[in-house]
Amino acid sequence: MVELYHIESQYPYLLIIPQSETENILEDHLSSLGGRINREHEVVEVMESDESVYVTAKHNGEMKRYVAKYLLACDGAHSKVREDLNVPFEGEDEGYTFFLGDVDVPTLNEIYINMHLNDRGAVAFFPYKDGSYRVVGMNRSRQGLPHHEELTLEDLQESLNTVLSESYQVENPKWLSYFGTAHRQVPNYRKGKVFFVGDAAHIHNPIGGQGMNLGLQDAANIVWKLDVVLNGYADDSFLDSYHHERAPIGLDVLKETSRMLKIIDLQGTQGKIRNWTGKAALTQDWVQKKIANHLSNIYNEYDETSKNKELQDSSLSKEAIRAGERVPDHLLFFDGSNDKSVYPLIRRYGYVCFIYIDAQEQSLIDEAHIFSKKVDGTYGGLIKVFLVAKGGTVRTNGGDLPIIYDVHRHLGNKLGIKKGHTLLIRPDGHVAFHETSSDVEQTLKKVSSFFS
Repeated sequence: MVELYHIESQYPYLLIIPQSETENILEDHLSSLGGRINREHEVVEVMESDESVYVTAKHNGEMKRYVAKYLLACDGAHSKVREDLNVPFEGEDEGYTFFLGDVDVPTLNEIYINMHLNDRGAVAFFPYKDGSYRVVGMNRSRQGLPHHEELTLEDLQESLNTVLSESYQVENPKWLSYFGTAHRQVPNYRKGKVFFVGDAAHIHNPIGGQGMNLGLQDAANIVWKLDVVLNGYADDSFLDSYHHERAPIGLDVLKETSRMLKIIDLQGTQGKIRNWTGKAALTQDWVQKKIANHLSNIYNEYDETSKNKELQDSSLSKEAIRAGERVPDHLLFFDGSNDKSVYPLIRRYGYVCFIYIDAQEQSLIDEAHIFSKKVDGTYGGLIKVFLVAKGGTVRTNGGDLPIIYDVHRHLGNKLGIKKGHTLLIRPDGHVAFHETSSDVEQTLKKVSSFFS
C-alpha cells in the first residue's frame, strides 16, 4: 500500500470522483463568474490570421462563426483544431486494449484502491463515495483484437473472471468502454494564436491516473498568462512560456506511463521478480514519499526553463525556493489574529508578494511602501504586497500594507526567505522570482523582467 501522508499539502489523500462530477463543479464555478458553455456545437473549420482565430461551428443545422484573439484547443485526442492547423501528433500506439467502466460491485467493500496483477492481466477497482466503483484493466487473452464500439456488461464480467483468481460480480453499469493505449504529443503546445491543452496536446495510457489532472494543470498554466497579456501587462511573447513549462511535464508523464505499462506487462519469472521487488520497495519510507509526491504531481517544477533560470538569484542559499518552483501551502499568522496559509491568499489575490523583515525595521518598511505604490502604479493593483515579519509588533504608517507574522517559521526555515528578501508568487502557486536585494528599483526590474 502507498501511504499519501508524505504529500506536502493540506490534502494528503486521493479523492476519487467521477469525471462528470468534476465537470459539473467546474461548470458551476464558470457560471458563478458569468461564463457559459455553448453545447451541441460541432467545429467545422478553424482558421487563423496574424491577429485572430476564426472558428466555424454547426449548431442545430445552422453555421455560426466565432472570432477571438486567442483559441484554446481543448477538443481531445481527435482534435479538429489540431487537424485543421496541420499540427503533428507525434508518438505511437502501444497496442494494448483496456476495459473501463463505472459499475456496482456488491461483494466488494473497499475504501482503498483494490489492484490485481498476474500473468492473465491486470484489474483495478477505484471506490466512489456512493459505493460504486471505477473498474479499469487489461485482459491478456483479449489483446490484438479490433476495438469494440461498445463494451457490454457480459464482456466486462468475462474479463474479470479471466484475470481474477476470485472474481467479483458486477452490476448496474453507468457506462462501459474499451480503449486502446498510445503515447503522443504535439511538438509545440502553441501554434500562432492557438494553444493546445489536455488530450489535444498529449495522450498516454491510464496508469497512474494522470490524464485529467495533467490537462487541468495545462489550463491552470495558460489562463493566467492569457489574462495578463489581454489586459496589457505583458507582451504576446510572454505566452511562449506555456509550451516551455508544460511540454516537459507532459513528456515526463508519457515516458513514465509507458515505462509503467511495460513493467505491468512482464510475465513469468520477470513478473514474479517485479512483484517481489515491488513489495520490498514499498516498505521503504523514501520510496513511499517519492511515489506519493510523483502521483500527486507535487513534484512538478518549472525551474529548469530558460526564462525561469534567468529570473533566479544566484546569491540565494541552496535550500531557498527559487523561480519556477512550486510554493507549498505553508502556515502564516495573518495580521496578528489567526492562522491562515499561502494558497487562500493566492486564490483571493492572484499575484502575492512577500517582503520579509525581522521586526520593526523602518527603512525596510519604507522601501516596501515605495515598492507597493510603484508596482500598483504600473500594474494597476494586479500584485498584492504583504509585509512578513519574523517577530515583534510591527507598525506601519497608515496601515495600508497588511502584515503577516512568520511565527511558524515556515517561510523563513522552509522557503529560505530572509531579511530584505522579496518573493513574488504566481497565480498557479509557482514562484515568479525570489530576490535577495531590498533595492526597490532592482526589484521593480525583476517584476518587469518576469512579465516580459
